[in-house]
Amino acid sequence: MTNWDVALMAMVAVSALGFLLADGERRRVRYIQAMRRCLLRMNDIIRYEQPPLCELLERVELRATQQERELTGLLHASAARMKNSVNPQLMLLFAGESAKLPGYGVLAEEDRSAFENVLGELGRTGLREQLRLLGEADERLRAREEILRREADRRAQLLRTLGLTGGAAVFLLLI
Repeated sequence: MTNWDVALMAMVAVSALGFLLADGERRRVRYIQAMRRCLLRMNDIIRYEQPPLCELLERVELRATQQERELTGLLHASAARMKNSVNPQLMLLFAGESAKLPGYGVLAEEDRSAFENVLGELGRTGLREQLRLLGEADERLRAREEILRREADRRAQLLRTLGLTGGAAVFLLLI
């Protein structure tokens, strides 16, 4: 293997690392989007079927993205724990389950609060109040998604540029 080959491989590796890190910046946005889809699905189920809280959590089935699958799993695990609890408090059960999932940890407290706070209120109030709470939480998440999307796009562009620049620098150092 010649110096040119090694330099070229190092350049590609460093550049690819920049693109990989840039993709990671979008994870928070994808989690917010998954939370919004969960809230919209809950809204539909509550509005048209009005099931008990455990059944509501079990009926949320979102599978399009990894984040949706993870949130669905958290809701199902929370429902299972709720059935076996003497004094079930959904928000605490969900927080306990989400602590086990490392991917959920990419979210800041500010990102999680709208979703988790509405979980604490589900099943405690009337139909109209629950639908209002879901709508307000969705609006807060939508605003948060827009902010994160702009920030993530800027950071991702910077990381891609740094990866390409770093790859070129490594190439020049190794030849």
